[in-house]
Amino acid sequence: MKTRVLSAVVGIILLIIVLNFFETPILNIAIMVIALIAMHEFLTATRISHNRLLSAVAYFMAAVFPYVPMKKEMNLLPLFLLPYIALLFLILLKTHQDTRVEDIALVFMMSIGMTMSLSAAIYLRDNNGHVLGMYYLLLALFCAWFSDTGAYFTGKALGKHKLCPLVSPHKTVEGLIGGLVTCVVLNLLAAMIFSKVCDVLNAPIEVDYLRLTVVSLLASLISVLGDLSFSMIKRQFSIKDFGKIMPGHGGVLDRFDSVLFTLPFIYASTLIFPICSIA
Repeated sequence: MKTRVLSAVVGIILLIIVLNFFETPILNIAIMVIALIAMHEFLTATRISHNRLLSAVAYFMAAVFPYVPMKKEMNLLPLFLLPYIALLFLILLKTHQDTRVEDIALVFMMSIGMTMSLSAAIYLRDNNGHVLGMYYLLLALFCAWFSDTGAYFTGKALGKHKLCPLVSPHKTVEGLIGGLVTCVVLNLLAAMIFSKVCDVLNAPIEVDYLRLTVVSLLASLISVLGDLSFSMIKRQFSIKDFGKIMPGHGGVLDRFDSVLFTLPFIYASTLIFPICSIA
């Protein structure tokens, strides 16, 4: 527990440093670094890393996506996908003795899905400005981490009914409920604090707390899906953690698996169901 707490403190310090440069390319660089480490962990866990060509393509995608604006990305994506698929199959043809079709599918899914999910942090900033963008980014992180923390402690204290024993034997129904409640309560409290800080800084915002409650509940459930999805990958490839970069937590993917699902969800919610606005 002490190691987990120390790692969490270091992570929070790094987050604060990045947020201080929220409107600069530092955020893009931070997302790129996270994406590259996460990609490395995934390629290593799935044993695809032995294919240097396929790995190089995956790393290239992780490095480039955080620098492509959302509008350009959406315009170019349809033109890009077919040549990209063709490139992956050319690699399969060249290395077919050591590469499975499943490897191609996994690299395609993760190089597009994971990098776009992480890049949603940048889209939140670019589409909402400094104040709202920072709040929404924190909300996406909080939904994942508050849910995980609440589920951990509630499950440890009250957990009796297994949620998904074959995938994640320690998760319980009681933990799920505790995570939902913790996520909503702490997000409401965090929004109140953030709003007060904005008032002091003469950048007041208005928060729709009913919408925040609904979004927090949905995001909490989605974060559990992310957690279970990557737990299933670990089970199928017989590994305990994706990495060791965060002592007590594992790798980047072990810490950001839920965030990969909450980030795009929060981004989508800002487009159709905005929670806050500039007062």
